[in-house]
Amino acid sequence: MIRAISRREFMKGMMIGGAAVGSAGLLAACGTSSSSSESSADSSTSSSASTDESSTEATQETTTEREKLVVVLQQNTYINDYDDNYLTHYLEEKLGIEIEFYLLPADGSEACTKLSLMATDPSSLPDVLVASIGLSDMEILNYGQNGIFMDLTDYLADPEKTPNWNAIPDEDREIMETASTQADGRIYSLIRYEPELWNLTPYHLFINRAWLDTLGLELPTTTEELKDVLIAFRDGDPNGSGVQDEIGVWGYSSGGYGQNTIKALMNSFIFWPDSNDGLIATEDGSTIIPAWTQDEFKEGLLYLNDLYNEKVLDPSIFTVDDTQFKATLNAETNVVGLVSIGSTSNYSDANNNANFVEMEMMPVLKGPKGVAWSPQSVYSGTQASFVFANTDKADLAVKFLDEFYSYTTSMTARYGEEGVDWTTDEDVCAQAWNVWVDMGIFDRVKLYVYTSWWSTNSSQFWHNVGIRYASLEDANTKSDTLLDEVDTSLATTYNMTDAYEFYYEAHPEHLVPGLKYTAEEVEANTDAMTNIPDHVSQSIAEFVTGARDIETEWDTYLAELDAMGLQGWLEAAQAAYDRTK
Repeated sequence: MIRAISRREFMKGMMIGGAAVGSAGLLAACGTSSSSSESSADSSTSSSASTDESSTEATQETTTEREKLVVVLQQNTYINDYDDNYLTHYLEEKLGIEIEFYLLPADGSEACTKLSLMATDPSSLPDVLVASIGLSDMEILNYGQNGIFMDLTDYLADPEKTPNWNAIPDEDREIMETASTQADGRIYSLIRYEPELWNLTPYHLFINRAWLDTLGLELPTTTEELKDVLIAFRDGDPNGSGVQDEIGVWGYSSGGYGQNTIKALMNSFIFWPDSNDGLIATEDGSTIIPAWTQDEFKEGLLYLNDLYNEKVLDPSIFTVDDTQFKATLNAETNVVGLVSIGSTSNYSDANNNANFVEMEMMPVLKGPKGVAWSPQSVYSGTQASFVFANTDKADLAVKFLDEFYSYTTSMTARYGEEGVDWTTDEDVCAQAWNVWVDMGIFDRVKLYVYTSWWSTNSSQFWHNVGIRYASLEDANTKSDTLLDEVDTSLATTYNMTDAYEFYYEAHPEHLVPGLKYTAEEVEANTDAMTNIPDHVSQSIAEFVTGARDIETEWDTYLAELDAMGLQGWLEAAQAAYDRTK
């Protein structure tokens, strides 16, 4: 009880500040801290040798008192209450514990700052951290090596202590282990892992089918055919505006989740993933190389520059922000011929959006050498839960987190109360519709969602904070639509299965997982790791728009990268890659 009280006293002082030790220094720029809610003080009972009624009652109360676990939880703005919350009560009953919360701010940068302040006094930290604040691998490594996060490696190797973790199918568990194993070979985090087919291939090329039909054109299948189509778009006034306002290629080069159309088109020349700053493996999978120094990348730049010179690739791709990107997609008159997007939410109310209804997803284009990749990355989930190293309840803390990997608890953490918010009842699921099942990719709907709390305030779960597990099949055999509610005419109905058909297998054999560097490797190569990606992005924009001549400046560009420390970075990347094996 004294330990728990001192924790709370420490938490109340978190707003006062102080210099964080070790890894906390890495988070100094995350933002400013904000207030958080706290639980009431501990109450304690004591028994005595007295045989009177009050003493007997006190003794019984002490005997049945549940063990308390203090959980640091990042808030979500959609959750009304964490104490009087279905998931909280579910876990307390399932594990026979009492959960006391210390809430971090919902804002990620503020949560990072608050966590760094907590790390100033490791001896006073609570038991468990459940968050989705996006700590980097280096921050996690530093927290682990400085005694903030506990090494979970031995626990995860013990099926008796982590039965649900060890029940995860080997293939998925190995991916999760690789994703959470840091450069020192230890595991300090547990993963939220629920791959969905649509999210595994976020670069979806959409072409204006209405314009193709208006001009009597076929769907292009190669980069050269695309060039001809785009020129026809430029000259044929397919949107009927009477002016030459058509944008052939539109995109957002600094965007996330599939919005970089430049990257999507470059994959018709060389595989350029959306991870590891464009570092890839050689064909045999043995060696790390940069995609952006290869001759094939240069060929892709020449093609893109040709599109720019033909005035069918808009140079503002390199300067717009997200708001401007979406504003062009949703303009009163559709001016976009080709774009890459990861989500149809880029179009306002896509199914009723006249601009989106004109668009059609298309397969990856083949380049002049037959290359047709999609910018895929290894899906590794999110490192979202940790045990604080100083806890005196390590076994209970691990048991608590391992519980989230059971199927029922994972689904409860994702959807809410079983039988109220979701069900796996076969009779109910048989009446549900799912695009993956409809197209024969999976056999049947396995889970039906009665109530979606995803964008509604509730106290049913903790929203998208923390860990859970769903296999690829589990994540894609859910439904919230009954058979008699299906409208297959909607523009978005078959986007997911089209993406699966066009992009799911469009990647090389050897995908590079997330590279985890040691502190020494980062220290030796910080400038290169920071400056080179920025220089590559700037150079791509300059090459495509003609500010730099590709043929005469390519060798200079390569020399610039070497001068910035590329070779040292590649050596560190190779060492990190070898460790993943």
